Amino acid sequence: MIEPFRTPWGSEVVTFQRLASTSRYLWQQALDGAPHGSVVVAAQQTSGRGRRGRQWHSPAGLNLYFSVLLRPHLKLDQVPQLSLVTAAALWKTLADECSGLQIKWPNDLYCQGRKMAGILSEMKPGKSAAEFVVVGVGLNVNALIVDFPAELQSQVTSLRCECGRDFDLSELLSRILQELAFFEEKFCREGLQGSILDLINRNFFLAGKEISIHSGDHKIACRAHAIDDSGRLLATTKNGREMAFAAGEAWLEKRIKNDCCN
Repeated sequence: MIEPFRTPWGSEVVTFQRLASTSRYLWQQALDGAPHGSVVVAAQQTSGRGRRGRQWHSPAGLNLYFSVLLRPHLKLDQVPQLSLVTAAALWKTLADECSGLQIKWPNDLYCQGRKMAGILSEMKPGKSAAEFVVVGVGLNVNALIVDFPAELQSQVTSLRCECGRDFDLSELLSRILQELAFFEEKFCREGLQGSILDLINRNFFLAGKEISIHSGDHKIACRAHAIDDSGRLLATTKNGREMAFAAGEAWLEKRIKNDCCN
């Protein structure tokens, strides 16, 4: 169980043994006036969510499931970039002890070709700027591959699998929040450029890969290149057309397969 501690924003982490969704809970708290930097963490989620309503599998007591409430001064079109900024903060926290970490556009952290973390940013829009944003993070920490459903076991990994040891969840969460506070403040001040964008592109999982972008009913085959300072995926289609994707899902044309612990 995560022990309560004070966050970089000055509030105390709110902890639950079991919660349907940390983001859903924090969204309601935000509507009731919870301050910038409020953090909710659960040892288990019963209805954790990923993009497009997918379930985030949340085995109890093994991983980090948390959400952060931000009230940034951002234009509406800047808010989706917070997922990449959060991924960069996770990478910075973990890279020294876990080699092979990469950021997958628009909202995942991968290691050795397998998903280690997912990020879901949800915004309440105001007239010209975001009223607030809830950033939800699921990070696989101490789980083994057998702790996941059979259909996911070839696609996921964890810090324990990659580093060969258990991690203290409270200490790890504290370090992640320190980095996230730094990255979020820098992003709000400077935008997605400079050192943040450099970090993302140096560790960009899709760079040079043949992918297909799924957006609504459309599917576009292309080769990924980089992320621009608007958070868009830059790519070239098979007929040589250069494109910049602001949204969508990127799928590898050829799935990467490798082994992990079980």
